[in-house]
Amino acid sequence: MSRFSKNLSFVLNSARSKANPIVFFGIGNYGSLSSRNSIGIRAVNQFVHKFGMKWVDFPQSCAKLAYSPENHLLFVKADTYLARNNFEVLKRLMILLPNIKTETFCAVHYEHLFKLGIVEGVFGGRTRHNECLHGITSVFQTEKYHRIPIGIAHPIDDISYEPTPYSLGDVYLDTVKPYVLNRFPDVQMELVDKVVVPYAVNEIMQMISKIRSETSQREVTESDIRNELQNFKSPRVDYNNIDTIN
Repeated sequence: MSRFSKNLSFVLNSARSKANPIVFFGIGNYGSLSSRNSIGIRAVNQFVHKFGMKWVDFPQSCAKLAYSPENHLLFVKADTYLARNNFEVLKRLMILLPNIKTETFCAVHYEHLFKLGIVEGVFGGRTRHNECLHGITSVFQTEKYHRIPIGIAHPIDDISYEPTPYSLGDVYLDTVKPYVLNRFPDVQMELVDKVVVPYAVNEIMQMISKIRSETSQREVTESDIRNELQNFKSPRVDYNNIDTIN
């Protein structure tokens, strides 16, 4: 791992040293934070800044990582050329961190089927309508992972969105793609920064508590099962009548 910087090596080694790291993956491009599809990264950025964590460059995967050793929390934000290719970052990261599991993974992403400002933590559910989530789902081979969708409204419902000749060209098959790629208008950006993103940060806090609680319950259940198996005796065998072999 000598090809990595000292700080990056520390983050990767620390995150890999214990099981079940809680991973928050910000969907979008941190190089274009004003675009609608990067609202998930805006939320992750604010959380990391609020709790005094530091971003570490991961240029080999076009990403940045922030890790809290005390809480075993890992935050990831990508900057692939297209947001739909964010899954490539996750795929490379899972090679280095095979302890990343769906039960402790959460994608923070835009949701064009929600009204602007609606934020809701969910587990599982349909992801095919969102091309960024479709890639994440293809890596895990399941839709059963935690998500925090952040509503950005739909182009049909957003009266501030005006299609341009470029956005209606052959490169786009519908109005959704140019809509999520375009930036928020100034009047909405103020609302996003002062209301929507802080609300998403609170939802991240609640999701951390939820994942920790589920992990603890799962560990207790697995421990009980192991104890039952160790103490199991077949009902077909009468242990009292078995002669001891000297």
